Amino acid sequence: MPAISRRSPNHQFARQGFVSRCLSHSLIRAPLGVLALSVLTACGGGDGGGSGGADNDTGTPPITQVPSLLTLRGDSTAEVGDSVGIVGSLSEMGYTRFEWEQLAGPNVEPLAGNGTAGISFDARSSGNYSFQLTASNSEGEQQVETFDISVSAGSTGSRVQLRADRAVSEGAQFSLRLNASQLSGSNPTWSFAQLSGPDAILETDDSEEPVLFVTAPKVTGDQVITIQATLETTTGAYTDIAYVVVQDRPEITSEYYCDGDGDYCAKSLALNNVYTYRDDSPYRDYLADCVYSNQLSDENLCTLGELPVIGMYTNSPTVDDIMDHVLVSHDWMGERFERFLTELDPYSDFARLLRSVTAVVISSDVRPSYYWSLTGAIHLDPDSLWLTPQERDVISEVPDYRSGFSSELNFVTPARYVKNNDYVFYGYHPANRDSRPFRELEADLGSLMYHELAHANDAMSQAKINSGLDTSDIFFSQAQKGALVNESVSAINPPQSQELFDLADVRYRGVEATATQRFYSPDDISGFFFPDTASDFYSYTSPWEDTAMLFEAVMMSLRYGIERDVAVTNKPLYPTSADDYRVSEGQRGRIGSIRIRPRASVAVQGLLPEAWSVADAHLQSVVPEALCAGEGWGQNLDPSCAGTAAPLRFAAPVPSRPAPMPTGLPRSFIPPTPSK
Repeated sequence: MPAISRRSPNHQFARQGFVSRCLSHSLIRAPLGVLALSVLTACGGGDGGGSGGADNDTGTPPITQVPSLLTLRGDSTAEVGDSVGIVGSLSEMGYTRFEWEQLAGPNVEPLAGNGTAGISFDARSSGNYSFQLTASNSEGEQQVETFDISVSAGSTGSRVQLRADRAVSEGAQFSLRLNASQLSGSNPTWSFAQLSGPDAILETDDSEEPVLFVTAPKVTGDQVITIQATLETTTGAYTDIAYVVVQDRPEITSEYYCDGDGDYCAKSLALNNVYTYRDDSPYRDYLADCVYSNQLSDENLCTLGELPVIGMYTNSPTVDDIMDHVLVSHDWMGERFERFLTELDPYSDFARLLRSVTAVVISSDVRPSYYWSLTGAIHLDPDSLWLTPQERDVISEVPDYRSGFSSELNFVTPARYVKNNDYVFYGYHPANRDSRPFRELEADLGSLMYHELAHANDAMSQAKINSGLDTSDIFFSQAQKGALVNESVSAINPPQSQELFDLADVRYRGVEATATQRFYSPDDISGFFFPDTASDFYSYTSPWEDTAMLFEAVMMSLRYGIERDVAVTNKPLYPTSADDYRVSEGQRGRIGSIRIRPRASVAVQGLLPEAWSVADAHLQSVVPEALCAGEGWGQNLDPSCAGTAAPLRFAAPVPSRPAPMPTGLPRSFIPPTPSK
């Protein structure tokens, strides 16, 4: 079985805040091979007995006991403070809906894994727990099994947790994070090893984080793999195992959702199992096949008669209308999205913008978010929806595929949203097991939604919908008819810097940097960008992104009073804080620039006409403000540097949390599609 080891800097486990709730299996101080894996398998059927013979025959046909197709496996014993996991495997394909129910034991929190064949939860009280999994297929057939867990009081002391037990598709990539609580000793090192099941590919990266990236093996029939993490300190070794069910999925045949060889791959890996959040959705039986399937092809693309855009039959869609079009990989993702639309859309912007989409896909394997004009669906990374550490545990930490593209460049182009000289949402380190308030989703998910839905309305504007769509045609063909909104935006003061267009290919598409590009300084990049008319560096990737970045920034400013900072900084070799990134030049409220303002107005006019008049008036009040050259990115939260002595400037109150490390990596991308 594959194994992999890493050494940790001392602060990774010993620092304050690295206190976690437990995950899977009790703390064991033992060599790697002494863990006992518990399996509980139950069979379906009923009691076929009776005491009488033929004279007692009531005419009821005998009940035949048949083997169950469903097997449950996980932690049958645990201690208080542990986090435990259960996964279900099926010997036949086709079961795509999963529902867990607690039958006995102290009540546990809502299960972050509900909706999938794998769950985990924190055992906070001793007792005997029992859970039932019901797996259903499209024909309504069900497989039902139960699993019992005995939780004892246990003892206190150092513990580790490999988070989290789960279900994945064969060939998929996912992550497991090693957490620790009440850790004693020093000089921690960690290692990962697969204990059982078909061989998976185990990898770590150079982040010095105790995170394992796993590529699931190909399987014939569902298979359970177990992976063990070991943490060693001067006081001993501590281990935990994670149960992962690798689900057998239909062969990848799509030239679109494909294995990486196709020209128009939207995603190069096997897709998660997703299902309609609304069990009674009229599109329940085929929504996933229309927009999120490894079998998607030209021959089976759904027509608008089968899967309409939400705005085809109503100009004012309700939350219920929208939720019928939502696919999720976990129940909590649908619950959170529905609450966001209900409580955080006071102007009905998102309801109106969603008129242009066929589906909303929220899945733990979506990273980064994207809109796809082939199907008309937006795909959201749930990193913008989680509230609890248990929810975050099921979200993949596999790095964005673009993470290493700019390694040879000598500058960084960070951006952020700010209000009252503070971040409107912060990054949360997964190791700290933080929760976050629901209200924070207003800016986090809100900005992401404005961006992705800008793409959707660019392709399928309200003007196109109002002109009438052919229900016998596919979405892509109807979207290609008529002008795109970004064509109108590009007609007004379009960006001109060829240097930045070329650098965008390096930064966001992985083109190899030239010698000239490798030697560009931050001042060089500032000289290209700030005299030009793009609102953001990502705008140089395509007219689609240029339009979406303008729209996103305008709507965040209009609706929330939140402004966007953009800057060029150096690229420190070993940064320890955000202030190691020194600003060459930066700007807040760039959309208010006299040459950019008309472009932003036209973007809103074409994408969300109902908001155009107030947006256009608002843009007149936005005054760009220069950031402080030569100062750190974190210090520049307050850019009022002109004529102010530094000691006085930095005597002002500072934010309660450290500024996140800057990144120039956007949260979304647009997959390629065939041209007109």
